[in-house]
Amino acid sequence: MEQLSSGLNLQALVQAQLVAIAPRGSFNEILQGLQKNKGFGLVVEEQGQFRGLITQREVIRALGKGYSPEAITAAQIMLPSDYCLRLSDLDDPLAVLGRFRYLGVDALAVVNESGRVEGLLTRQAFRESLRPVDLLRIKRVAEVMVPDVATIAAEASLQEAAVLMTEQGVTSLVVPEETSRGVLPRGIITEKDIFEALHSQGGVLRGTVGSIMSQPVLTVKPDQSLWQVNHLLKEHHVRRVVVVDDDGQMLGIVTQSNLLAAIDITEAQGVIQVLTRELNKATAELRWQLSRQQAITVAITESEQRYNTLISHLPVAIYRRDRDRLWRFSYVSDQIYHLTGYFPQDLADLRQIIPAADLALAERDIEQAIRQQRAYSTTYRIQHRDGCFRWLSDRGQFDPHSHMLHGVLLDVSDQQRTEERLKTALEREMIVSTIIQDIRQSIRLEEILQRAVTSIQQLLLSDRVLIYRFLPDGSGIIEVEATTLPQYSLLGRVIHDPCFTKETAQRFLEGRTLSISDVSQAQLQDCYRELLLSLQVQANLVVPLLQGQHLWGLLIAHHCRAPRLWQREELFLLQRIAEPLTVALQQAEMYQALEVANANLQQMVYLDSLTDIGNRRCFDELFAKEWRRCQREQQPLSLVMLDIDCFKAYNDHYGHLQGDQVLKQVARILESHLRRAGDLASRFGGEEFALLLPSTDQAGAIHIVEQLQRALAEANITHAKSTVGPQLTASFGIATTLPSPDHAPSMLLHLADECLYEAKALGRDRWVAKEL
Repeated sequence: MEQLSSGLNLQALVQAQLVAIAPRGSFNEILQGLQKNKGFGLVVEEQGQFRGLITQREVIRALGKGYSPEAITAAQIMLPSDYCLRLSDLDDPLAVLGRFRYLGVDALAVVNESGRVEGLLTRQAFRESLRPVDLLRIKRVAEVMVPDVATIAAEASLQEAAVLMTEQGVTSLVVPEETSRGVLPRGIITEKDIFEALHSQGGVLRGTVGSIMSQPVLTVKPDQSLWQVNHLLKEHHVRRVVVVDDDGQMLGIVTQSNLLAAIDITEAQGVIQVLTRELNKATAELRWQLSRQQAITVAITESEQRYNTLISHLPVAIYRRDRDRLWRFSYVSDQIYHLTGYFPQDLADLRQIIPAADLALAERDIEQAIRQQRAYSTTYRIQHRDGCFRWLSDRGQFDPHSHMLHGVLLDVSDQQRTEERLKTALEREMIVSTIIQDIRQSIRLEEILQRAVTSIQQLLLSDRVLIYRFLPDGSGIIEVEATTLPQYSLLGRVIHDPCFTKETAQRFLEGRTLSISDVSQAQLQDCYRELLLSLQVQANLVVPLLQGQHLWGLLIAHHCRAPRLWQREELFLLQRIAEPLTVALQQAEMYQALEVANANLQQMVYLDSLTDIGNRRCFDELFAKEWRRCQREQQPLSLVMLDIDCFKAYNDHYGHLQGDQVLKQVARILESHLRRAGDLASRFGGEEFALLLPSTDQAGAIHIVEQLQRALAEANITHAKSTVGPQLTASFGIATTLPSPDHAPSMLLHLADECLYEAKALGRDRWVAKEL
């Protein structure tokens, strides 16, 4: 940036002859003033003092905010008085550049110490005065483009466009087109377009975006240089271009502001510019000294020496190729030797070292750029003379007058390798992140393991990735797998490794891994080699999977087609993935323990501890559930309440322990006579039991009760203190209903209880049945 602070006279760039306007100026006066000033800006003055600045953007934003043109004045929409430069500021170009960037405008008023306006300095004039010469870093479009492109439909009104520009703070909108290839840029509309339409329509916005948008859209590729973009903007007199991929899909946008914010030119292009100036200077000197032949010879020699010296220090090869013979050099600098290993005289045709697939893509890129009359930029591999492949970046421009391609070749192999490493590292981190997310969101171990092996197989491009789980007898089973071909599948197979010992397990417990690149050549025990070959394994990677302090299994990658030299990053990937899988195993173990605990707790909550049948809680929940189901399906529901006759006298005579045994025996009799899945026998309290009989009418309930009476009689349980007889008996209350919204479950329970007490009052050892 030192180039900006020397040799640049900004005062000469100030435009002094401009129309000004008073703060009370009307909307029409604003339009006319901007038009007379060619859209650069309109100064607002009052009593000779600078008060503010109006640009096309303020007009568009005022309309976008819904202001009525008749009510707009200059004072309402002008930028404040700090949108200006002092004359003293012009001595520091860097400060001026920072001021433009900070305020984000295309023009600034220049005022003197008394506050009077001296003129306008535009961003365009400032930018065109810059002369970058020695910017050596290579910059591409992808580094400065804005990916979030503001878009609008072609059918939208110009008023809607003005509103959208105001809301999003942009100066242009792209009109997209949905195609089978994706989203393509169809057209573009700018503040200038809306302003010109506003002026031509007498201050009223009418029409649609499609009626005034510019098309076709000027496009560039992400890998083109900013130098090429700068030339393209100047050539077509535009301020922005859309960035697209090889299929024409929209990726972003680049404006002149982006270029000013990241002034940078590739090293090759910057030095070529220096060379061009040097040659022009030498030519001028030669013409001036035409009368002296000796001076001409000296000047030419010095110029050639400077040219050759500069060329020899370039990291790029400069070339010229014929349009009709696309890959044959008319000229190429000696730097081609460092790029390819061939001297210029040995490499007339570049096709001889470019792989066919790369050649086809490169030709497509270059031909497409020539048809679109823009600079080309493509990347392809070449086979160096030493046999290794390298990546070259080929950038240039087609000259339609000479039918020649002028460009440069740059070795970008390191950049390509770095990008590949970063891509691979990113993919690996995404896999680990996905597995960790799966563990957090799922408790299904099999699903987590399956997604893990599938992701690893796709990333490593190995023939088989599997998880091997150890069995209690020392063998193991292939729990999950991902394969490239069906014949490699081992899923569900039980494998016994005769070489697997306690020492082997201990090494895995300590976190050790195993990497074998060639099973046939590696130093292995014969039994282990034979096992691997029988499983079609030529190379493998193994990392342990631990469950606490226990060796749960192994995470294994197999290569079956041929030996494979595993990279350290590939082993590291398996280790990284094994860590969250270990967490998943521990999580699964805890979940299984929790399920067992829940089952035990469920049993404790819903079972009567003495009789092992349902307790009162169980009865209450199922009663409400079956009531709703029978009501929904219009099925009858019967409830039987039974009470052991004279049970207190039994306890007093035989003791409570014997009484508990009788309760257990009665509970078993009840359960043995309930054969349908929905029927429930539960201990209601003390010696009282309840039978829940869904989808059972009164006749069916009576039939079950009579079976229970016979079963109790056949049990022949002695009850010497009973007032009914010498044997244990029970009284039953049967209540039946067709559940409906008019009744509540408690009404059926109350009716069954009434029937039970009525049976007792009638002498016990009997049943009473009623319907609700």
